[in-house]
Amino acid sequence: MLLNQITMETVAVIDLGTNTFHLLIVELNERNEFIVKEKFREPVKLGDGGIQSGEIIPEAFERGLKALKNLKKLIDTRRAERIFAFATSAIRSASNGQAFIKAAKDTTGIDIRIINGNEEAALIFQGVKNAVFLPPEQNTLLVDIGGGSVEFTVTAENQIRLLRSLNMGAARLWNALTFSDPVTKEEINACREILKIETQHLLSELKDFNIPLLVGSSGTFDTLATMIAYQNKDIHSLEHINGYRFDKEQFDIIFKKLISLKKTERSVLPGMDSTRVDLIVVGAITVDFLLTELGIQQLMLSSYALKEGILYNYIEARKAGTWNVTGSGDRYMRERAVRNLGNRFQYDEAHGDQTAKLALSIFDQLETLLGYGEDEREWLRYAAMLHDIGHFLNRSGHHKHGQYLVLNSAMPGFSTDELLIISNVVRYHRKSYPTRDHLHFAVLHPNHKMLVRQLAGILRIADNLDRGHRHLINSLSIEVSGNQVQIVVQGDEQVDIEVQSAMSMRDLFEQVFERRLIIHQDA
Repeated sequence: MLLNQITMETVAVIDLGTNTFHLLIVELNERNEFIVKEKFREPVKLGDGGIQSGEIIPEAFERGLKALKNLKKLIDTRRAERIFAFATSAIRSASNGQAFIKAAKDTTGIDIRIINGNEEAALIFQGVKNAVFLPPEQNTLLVDIGGGSVEFTVTAENQIRLLRSLNMGAARLWNALTFSDPVTKEEINACREILKIETQHLLSELKDFNIPLLVGSSGTFDTLATMIAYQNKDIHSLEHINGYRFDKEQFDIIFKKLISLKKTERSVLPGMDSTRVDLIVVGAITVDFLLTELGIQQLMLSSYALKEGILYNYIEARKAGTWNVTGSGDRYMRERAVRNLGNRFQYDEAHGDQTAKLALSIFDQLETLLGYGEDEREWLRYAAMLHDIGHFLNRSGHHKHGQYLVLNSAMPGFSTDELLIISNVVRYHRKSYPTRDHLHFAVLHPNHKMLVRQLAGILRIADNLDRGHRHLINSLSIEVSGNQVQIVVQGDEQVDIEVQSAMSMRDLFEQVFERRLIIHQDA
């Protein structure tokens, strides 16, 4: 069934944050796939002038209502059947928060639900886990720095281990202190003292988890990751910033710039969001504080946060008929994204699965030569499943078309680096070998260049062992001896065509493994 023949439902999600109201409008089909039709944000500074006293001042109150009117116009233009609007720190902590909710309903007809901090953290987790892959074997700290509060989630095995929300958001800190231009060392220390007091009990809990990775979501981390990508001249990642990884050393360089420059100088830094030129300072101080206190060296950006979490909650509700806050997720989420992409471009699923089965069998039996783990195995599997996806555009050069489709798919659950690796393996499953003249191969990390060559070498063999898409090979066994690799295939029928085809594509395999390859059918 073609996508435009499927019944679509238009859903609007509004995140009423302390500084900004965010709108997401999507079209959702009956397979629970969605297409983003509108993303819009309206700066409101709802906490300005009153966040410390716990009141939305009249000027901010009116800005908020005006912003909602503008968002409702967009929603009406898109004819959304459902609207989900969630209010967070500024409204839930304001003495006149309920008055704002009522005024919003009277003015726009939008029903706004106030959620507590732990609900907010859980919904952010729902968004993040559908945007990036959270290593199941380790504890990961999710941090979302909002204007009024900061949400913390510790997750492992795709389950929530800890949820906390603290009233130490960027706008709240900015209004609690007086900052010079540029900020002084004494002001930074004063900010850190507030953070130390606010996080005293939380830090003791977090240290028990031995956390190696911090995943940040929302504006502060979006801006920091973009600035670091510019700093690293990582042009490709700037186009696909979700899942972007960086380390504390790279963060430290940007952090030192931010606290040493005046506002006018910060505003022209590559990657700076003009609406965050003030709050990025306290946001960065918060990140630095957490990294230092917890000894975390690795960071990753999730472009999904609260509003996407609300959307995925609704998707789960559609499937299960219930409204679950946390839910569960694992590697199946990534496989589902791969299959959804394949189905969108009408791939041969049976051939992809057969190729993946054979490729993984080769990978597993070459473990002593490869020395890779579960991640690399998974990348090979997904590249094998999608290797012929480029046929949708044109059979000629389909390996190049396939690389483009995978690289620009924005599949949820995959980082930019992972899509780059998978798309390169798809690119080199046939025709020319990887070279430094090929842009998307050249930008790979040196270790990943060898990985791509080896996985592509394996994929070439596996693909051709199902040359006629007949799925005749049931299994294969490998023997490595000296400078030779022997693959013996088992099948119920003669597979001479498949064996000859695979042998004709053995050059890359032999080159990267530095061994002669022999393939034959079991007698």
